[in-house]
Amino acid sequence: MHVDNFAHPQNRLPQSTCRPWPPVSSDEMLMTQTLNTIAGQSSLLTDRQLLLLDTAVDLELGEGIADPLNYAARLWAQLSLPYRDPGDAPEWVRRNGSITLRISPGMITAQDGSRKRAYPYGVIPRYLMTWMTTEAVRTRSRTLHLGDSLSQFLGKLGMNASGASGRRMMDQLRRLTVSTMNIEDLRNENERWSVSGSNFNVTSKYDLWFSRDDFQGQQPLLGSTITLSEDFYQSVVEAPVPLRPEVLRALAGSPMRLDMYTWLVYRLFSLRRPSTVSWNQLANQFGSDYSVQRQFKAAFEKNLREVRIMYPQANLAVMNSGLRLMPSAQHIQSKLNP
Repeated sequence: MHVDNFAHPQNRLPQSTCRPWPPVSSDEMLMTQTLNTIAGQSSLLTDRQLLLLDTAVDLELGEGIADPLNYAARLWAQLSLPYRDPGDAPEWVRRNGSITLRISPGMITAQDGSRKRAYPYGVIPRYLMTWMTTEAVRTRSRTLHLGDSLSQFLGKLGMNASGASGRRMMDQLRRLTVSTMNIEDLRNENERWSVSGSNFNVTSKYDLWFSRDDFQGQQPLLGSTITLSEDFYQSVVEAPVPLRPEVLRALAGSPMRLDMYTWLVYRLFSLRRPSTVSWNQLANQFGSDYSVQRQFKAAFEKNLREVRIMYPQANLAVMNSGLRLMPSAQHIQSKLNP
């Protein structure tokens, strides 16, 4: 299930076509200068971006107690889930280079016994996937316990402990546990071509208990557990991608921001030479909800500004041809494997 292929054309355009972010090197002092440069542009920042800048400065100065690292599966650093509900579509598709992910909706059962097809979508499944990966790395077990109460579990996900949040979370958890995923790698070399793939579920078993009071966060979850599928579990523990929980919380509210942050941490960790990812490639990976590339590009750049504030080590430039990635200082001073 390792999906490490991504086409990266080495296009170098004239300086006039490039709009670089503040330069960053492995020197921590330059990272501080990057934040200072962004701060110097505060009159151009939105109120939200100013709040993000305050958070980023606190992190850079080491104020407060750092939370334990979160982890994402390497697979989901390269491919991701729908941003919005695909509705009645028979399948949902996302591409990254030669790799294609297809998600088929599963059937979820309501309390009255009625059933409907449903996709996981939005920010909550991403919180859930990060929690699953982090717990698997921490416990080295496929069976994960949700916690003593709904409010406790929502807190682990970084969500508010409210009835509405509980209902949304439980709905998305059930959507995620029943969906089926297919990954294919199609390669063409001269007159030969090959295709390889796998079908899998995130979980192989789930045992979820509900009560009306649970959605107020007061009642126990009665031993609710999920068991990760063997394929997904192995992909998680072999090569997890470390993420800062403070950054995930700061970027909350946008699935694109969360995906971009995870992807950049993964790509820049081992990048040894500059690489340009074209707008077509970026749109295939992040822009399935946009029919016009111009609209996708505007949304991507808007979200990138916020990701860049929280990830000042990222050395990159927005170009007419795409996004230029360059060797960067480490965001987290550790190896990908914990």
